[in-house]
Amino acid sequence: MRKLTLYILFVFATSLVVSCSEYNRKPGRTYAPDMVYSRAVDYYNGTEKIEAEKGSYNKMPVKGTVAREQALPDHISELDTLAANANTCSFTFGEKDIEEGKRLFLIHCAICHGEQMDGNGPLYNSGKFAAMPANLKSGEKYLKFTQGRIYHAIVYGKNTMGSYASQLDTKQRWKIVAYIKKVQSENGGEAFTMVKGENAARDTTKVEDKKAIH
Repeated sequence: MRKLTLYILFVFATSLVVSCSEYNRKPGRTYAPDMVYSRAVDYYNGTEKIEAEKGSYNKMPVKGTVAREQALPDHISELDTLAANANTCSFTFGEKDIEEGKRLFLIHCAICHGEQMDGNGPLYNSGKFAAMPANLKSGEKYLKFTQGRIYHAIVYGKNTMGSYASQLDTKQRWKIVAYIKKVQSENGGEAFTMVKGENAARDTTKVEDKKAIH
């Protein structure tokens, strides 16, 4: 009986050692190798290499996507100030667009330039600015700014003012410009011409009347 017990223990131990030493993992085929062994590809610069290897790459921009500074006709670069000064609005605006421009101005611009565009915004009155922001309403320098120059400042920023290109799309920027130019026209600036049709004639008449009074 003792010999039988020893024999059983010997067989068990031997089988255990053999099973451990001869163990091999043989997994099946990879179902999605491109997911398991992913390739790091640069979003913009890796397409040529993949095409050279006769591969495919589907991470292309959405159809109709326009890169920054390529949205005609407002693709003017930051340093091209001459073109910026000559730039004009290509949208057709009505009175509702001017009201929307006012709403956007109060949201994004009034905190610095003030609700009245006089530079007395909440940030300046709080003492956080050493110098007063631009007085867009009566400052002679800013009254002479063209609509393109104001638009350019919104896109790229000016002096301590940062860029609002990420907060406002192209049409929204021009609506703000239109509102600013309308207020300026009522305070000694050039005649307002950014509203088309009958509205433009009415606004221009108002400006001329005010100039005659003064």
